[in-house]
Amino acid sequence: MNDAQSPEPTEPTTIAEYLNAHAIRVSPLDGAAAAELGITVPVPAGWQTLDPAQFPGATQVIVEPNLVENGFAPNAVLLVGALSRTIDPEALMALGFGDGRAMPGWVEREASTASWLGWPSRFIRGSYVAQQLEAAVTTRYVLVGVDTQYLVQLTVTTLASQLDALAFDVTAINDGLTTRGS
Repeated sequence: MNDAQSPEPTEPTTIAEYLNAHAIRVSPLDGAAAAELGITVPVPAGWQTLDPAQFPGATQVIVEPNLVENGFAPNAVLLVGALSRTIDPEALMALGFGDGRAMPGWVEREASTASWLGWPSRFIRGSYVAQQLEAAVTTRYVLVGVDTQYLVQLTVTTLASQLDALAFDVTAINDGLTTRGS
């Protein structure tokens, strides 16, 4: 008789784990395709849009090039992907806090389960430490669409020391996310 126990299957704790566990593929959309769906983010004055080809899977990447510190530029990354099949939006969104809360030294400042422009959403704001830098981050997940669902993720990252100087820009990016969907 074998006394070794087989590992218990673990429940997903992040959106990526949930999608993987349910064999759901996410097909990334480029900026033009996302814009056709009404999914966009504003580019604040002084920020620059980077070539998305440099960031596989990203829909849009913007940076504030005038505030680079220790090789880090404040940035916002928009990811939009079509799901291979429809899923229960609330089951997926229930895991929207998992990535942030798993970051090293995570200190949570805000977490919201409120819908975004009528769509199921999760929003989290906090800070963590990476490579000896304290990063301040906001992430919003939104699941838009009915017949075809699109997972939207907007993450804005600055150094914690830049948060006051960039508070207006971070708010403008987050509040400017549009998600008309289909």
